Amino acid sequence: MAVSLAAAALALSGLDAAKAETRSDEVVVTATKLPTPIEQVGSSVTVVTRQQIEERQYRTMVDALGSVPGLRIVQQGTRGSIASVFMRGSNSNQTLVLLNGKRISDPSTPTGAFNFSHIPLANVERVEVVRGPQSSLYGSDAIGGVINIITRRGEGDAFSGSVEGEVGTFETLNGSLNANGRTGAVGYDLSLSGSDSEGDTITPQRLRPAGAPEEDDGYRNLTGSAYVDIAFGDHLKLDLFGQFVDTQSELDLAPEDPDSQEETRQYFASADLSGEFFGGAYRPTLSFSYTEYERDDDNRPDSRSLTFQDTKQEGDRVFVGLRNELDVDDHNTLVFGGEFFDERFESSGFTRFVFFGLPFTIRQLSSGSAYTAAGYVQDQFTYDRLSGTVGVRLDSPEDFEDEVTWHVAPSYQLRETGTRLKGSVGTGFKVPSLLERFGFNPTISPFGTTVFRGNPNLDPEKSFGWEAGFEQELFDGRLAFGSTYFESDIEDAVVTVFDASFNATTVNNTDLDIYGVESFVQAQVTDDFTLRADHTYLRAEDEATGMQVVRRPKHKLSLDGRVEIAPNARLSAGVVLLSGINDIGFTTGMNVSLPSYAIFRLAGEFDITDNVSVTARVENLTDRDYEIANGFKGPGLEAFLGTRFTF
Repeated sequence: MAVSLAAAALALSGLDAAKAETRSDEVVVTATKLPTPIEQVGSSVTVVTRQQIEERQYRTMVDALGSVPGLRIVQQGTRGSIASVFMRGSNSNQTLVLLNGKRISDPSTPTGAFNFSHIPLANVERVEVVRGPQSSLYGSDAIGGVINIITRRGEGDAFSGSVEGEVGTFETLNGSLNANGRTGAVGYDLSLSGSDSEGDTITPQRLRPAGAPEEDDGYRNLTGSAYVDIAFGDHLKLDLFGQFVDTQSELDLAPEDPDSQEETRQYFASADLSGEFFGGAYRPTLSFSYTEYERDDDNRPDSRSLTFQDTKQEGDRVFVGLRNELDVDDHNTLVFGGEFFDERFESSGFTRFVFFGLPFTIRQLSSGSAYTAAGYVQDQFTYDRLSGTVGVRLDSPEDFEDEVTWHVAPSYQLRETGTRLKGSVGTGFKVPSLLERFGFNPTISPFGTTVFRGNPNLDPEKSFGWEAGFEQELFDGRLAFGSTYFESDIEDAVVTVFDASFNATTVNNTDLDIYGVESFVQAQVTDDFTLRADHTYLRAEDEATGMQVVRRPKHKLSLDGRVEIAPNARLSAGVVLLSGINDIGFTTGMNVSLPSYAIFRLAGEFDITDNVSVTARVENLTDRDYEIANGFKGPGLEAFLGTRFTF
């Protein structure tokens, strides 16, 4: 708590405001599945808005999530490297990720964790982050919380759009096109973005083989999306969305590996048919979505390794759901419905290596599928000062017993003093991933060649969590601060274990005890100068050993500031400080401590005309040499210059 108060003091000396959780005009949908003013939500919610994305010149989800309290995002190297989220001490596969409310995790990944490295922000309107267990609404995976990426919609009465371009260090080129508008009963948003960079090296100097040159790890990304909504009279509307992502990443499976790369193709499609009946009191929505992933990994022999690895992973998911909203009276709205989704994965390829001068080949061939059916009901209530939700859900995953989860999240406002009291309590669960259950995967590790075999007898992971906090506004909302205490117990977490030959499988043998405090302070110092600080204190411990689990920092401090220098010029700055981090040693596999580090960023924009702006930003302003994870070097100083044209 002392560090939280220190963060508040620093913020008052001059930093930026992220969108306030206490803003009365902020409406969120992820926490309740209904558009809800944020001061009526009991769970902790952070929103990254389109305005923030543009002002801070975020380019990827890794950028956008970096300052969110209670959350650490770990990217194992430069752009395009695997990026995972650890929310409130939970594992990286225990946060549910949605795109426009539909789950988009890759069924073919080893643990089911979502890789945030490939989602650009050109078509993103906002990102809502709800912390704490949310399985009563969303089912499996929502133990740590939910991240919902919400894309742009057709707006206004005419055609509008933008063209952006940017050049930067490491021979980086970024660009995007966007067209948006509405014609009669049809709204649309079309987006195309691309990125190409030679990149920085992932390998730290201390791990570089003797005589090996520094080898940059490049990245390319092409993403396109289309959204269309069509109104059929006053009572029916059809929303259609599609997105593709095509990437190529250069990786280092071994230090300064010149031949390792990954290509991915991702496809997302969804349709929602929604209606309003009985004077708008009953609002059903029939939803469908399809998700498909393809990942090709290739690592050819070179001067430092004779190993040849060529693998392909494919995963897809089909989802159908019916959600109903019913206004029971002036104070209560029921949300109830049913869902069904079926997911599948297939993995193929080979690993060829030389052992004592003899060639060996291990072939990778595994597949699996599973379905889940679910039903849920939630009551959202509002009685003057008291509001919140009460909900319960039943999931029936294939091959597992039924899971019942519940959630209660009240919020109470003392308007006379500008005080809000909030809290939530609930349960969560996660079904093991398909590969954890059915996978067969030979890989190359620092220990040599290991063979992974899944365990079809795994049990679901389960959790119980609660939080309680307050938010206080002063001086007509120009100053706000607050703090939230949270606890979570996670049982039967799935981990990978090795035998004496370093072959691996999965078992349920870890319980986690998690607790911490999230605190913030923000100030509208002047009409042109805003500032915010967020601090998270976290303890995430293995119940059996009492040791802090890896990649969860004890302290995270985010400081951000925005100032309008002139009517046509804006400047934003930020820093993220992390300390008290345990990690897995790259060469030893044992627990190690990472040094504390702070990463600064600076972004500015100057409007030449009403339609043309010049942008500039610097990442890692102090050129800090640091490791995001042990053995994976963070990017050095990056500088960018660009332009934005709107019409």
